[in-house]
Amino acid sequence: MTRAFGRALSGLVVLLACAIPAGNAGAWGEEGHRMVGNIAERYLTPEAARQVAFLLRDDRLAAKEPSGRKTLGEIAYWADEIKDYPWGRRLGRWHYDDIPLCGEADYARYCPRGACASAQLARRLEMLTNKRVPVFRRNEALKWAVHLIGDLHQPLHAATHSDRGGNTVQVSFFGERDNPPYGSMNLHAIWDVHLVRRLIAENGGEDAIVSSPIADADRAAWERGSVSDWVDESNRVAMTLVYRALPV
Repeated sequence: MTRAFGRALSGLVVLLACAIPAGNAGAWGEEGHRMVGNIAERYLTPEAARQVAFLLRDDRLAAKEPSGRKTLGEIAYWADEIKDYPWGRRLGRWHYDDIPLCGEADYARYCPRGACASAQLARRLEMLTNKRVPVFRRNEALKWAVHLIGDLHQPLHAATHSDRGGNTVQVSFFGERDNPPYGSMNLHAIWDVHLVRRLIAENGGEDAIVSSPIADADRAAWERGSVSDWVDESNRVAMTLVYRALPV
């Protein structure tokens, strides 16, 4: 596994801004994660594509049966699928950085012993470049990397206002309110699922979004930065856009 492959995979950040631009906002239920992976697939280098194919040749579902999945889009939601099992639920903290909107951000508190999205993403990217890591571990590292890059570009996976990242803030969405058990209209769910579904409906479906051209300048800009840069950007979006729009 080469360093170039690791850089190519970390460049998956390109797809997030492409799939759902910050101005329109929205991420990441199953549809959002799938689009993230499918756009990434378009921009893999030949070597990265070869390595992805190698790592997915014996891919497994959460229940350990062969998945038959061969693309980044098909594996992008795996890290949420495993929440149906106790071992997967125990990793729930890996999906977010609960950075407080107010007061000092204490990393040791919101990322205890590396149990947060940014720390786990950095670890999975390192694993992907280490030939000594068993193939099945690198396979899972790839699935985590694709998923967590998506999660960290959802502003409410990088911020909280003593509300579990918006999970306890009830809202209406274009006149719709909470309708259990079919869907929660809390603030976090709006950004996870409802915004992205509306975007898909208004733009001709997932395939139309995935196949949209990306300017070279935009792609270059989106590929820059580190994991911590991405988290900081999402946190700023949460502060200046998501929470700022709420009534006082």
